[in-house]
This record gives sequence, structure tokens and C-alpha cells, in this order.
Amino acid sequence: MRRILSLIVAVLTAGCGSPDDAPESPDFVIDVRTKGEFDSGHIENALNIPFETIGDRIAGVTQDKGATIVVYCRSGRRSGIALKTLEGMGYTNGVNVGGYEGYKRRLPISD
Repeated sequence: MRRILSLIVAVLTAGCGSPDDAPESPDFVIDVRTKGEFDSGHIENALNIPFETIGDRIAGVTQDKGATIVVYCRSGRRSGIALKTLEGMGYTNGVNVGGYEGYKRRLPISD
């Protein structure tokens, strides 16, 4: 039972990043939460592109496949999905920093 629980946790957290993984000066910071979540608070200068639309909208932000792109959501799950989408499109420098609150605490200036 313990092995099954460990496997479930590993699957659920796969792709979830840590605020410590964030580059100092990313080219783009993308909040992949809903507009309502974004409107309730977000990282300064972040773009709001919900995770389910990032594949359709990223080319309007950058076509540079080497751009450093930080993605975050509430817990890291949706940003993990968004990162996999970006990687599947050939973007090579994406970083999932996990959840908004953790990332916000790491930044020197946040809202």
C-alpha cells in the first residue's frame, strides 16, 4: 500500500517545479491560471495565458524557441502541463516554478 501511495504522489507531482528553479531574469513569466485567479493577484509583468490555451497563444508572445519562459499556476500541476505543451512545440528553456504563492515569496518585489 505504501508503494502505491508513493507512486501516486510521484505521478501527481511530476513536472511540478520549485520557486528555487526560477531563473533570475526570465524573458517571459506566464501565469497559466484562470483570468479570475490572475485578477486576484499575480506576479508583476506576468502574462496571463491559461494552460489549456498556451499552445495556441505562445507564438503571439514569442517565436524564439530558446527564450527563457517561466510558468506558474496555483500548485504547479497546470504549469507542468503548460510546460510539457511548450516543450512539445520545441521551446527549450521553459521552467515550471510551481505555485504562485511560493514563487511570489522568492521574488524581491511582488504584488
